[in-house]
Amino acid sequence: MTEASLEQSMTAARHEHVVPGREIHMQGMRGYRFCEVSLITGTSQDNAIANIWNTTGACDPTPEQVDTLEAETLARENEALSAWLNPVHHWMFDQLHVHEAGDDRRFGSIEGTWIGVMSAATLTQATGQGSYCPSYIDRSNTFTATFNAGSEVYLLDAPDGEIFIMQSCNRHGAPTLREEDLAHLYNRLDLPAGWGFRTETLDQDVEVSPNIDNLAHVLHDDLYNVYLGSDAGRAFSQLWPANAPW
Repeated sequence: MTEASLEQSMTAARHEHVVPGREIHMQGMRGYRFCEVSLITGTSQDNAIANIWNTTGACDPTPEQVDTLEAETLARENEALSAWLNPVHHWMFDQLHVHEAGDDRRFGSIEGTWIGVMSAATLTQATGQGSYCPSYIDRSNTFTATFNAGSEVYLLDAPDGEIFIMQSCNRHGAPTLREEDLAHLYNRLDLPAGWGFRTETLDQDVEVSPNIDNLAHVLHDDLYNVYLGSDAGRAFSQLWPANAPW
């Protein structure tokens, strides 16, 4: 029997988990708490995939609840090769629009909604690479994150001119970090040479979505806050001028 290809495995996963016509549209997202569970399945390294369930809109997970989850137990209970837990983060945008969502699944005391599938290799790269190392993630569903006019946003300026906007923050790298501290995060980051951090107040809405190939340019800083890249303007509805030398 011929082994399924990666593309075939991802297509099969979408057929299995997508709920036709199901969408997620949420307002007032800034500060919203969430976590993710990814289940890795496949018959080889070449076709291994990661299905992702996100708690947004399904439940409000506490760090204590997430701490009770064990990756090995989740993998065994769900007949997966392995599981990966993305701990509690807080969204930093104002609106979320997911135009294709899937089934709900319970993991211990939390519940998540299927939001997409990617290759297991991509997940490993994205989670295992160091800080300030952008990578492309295939976002198999269609989503848009909107930062409203008047909102304060937190930007990283890369040496090549690309701009990264903070998508989510967490307290794992800095337990005492509060949202009101983010405007001064520059003083707490260990920025590589050529990188800059700044805070801007938006004068118009900014929508962020994957590029035309459904790829999102993603990185995390050394405190594990997550950012989405402008990808040469293909991912942002508005770009800011490059920051002055810092």
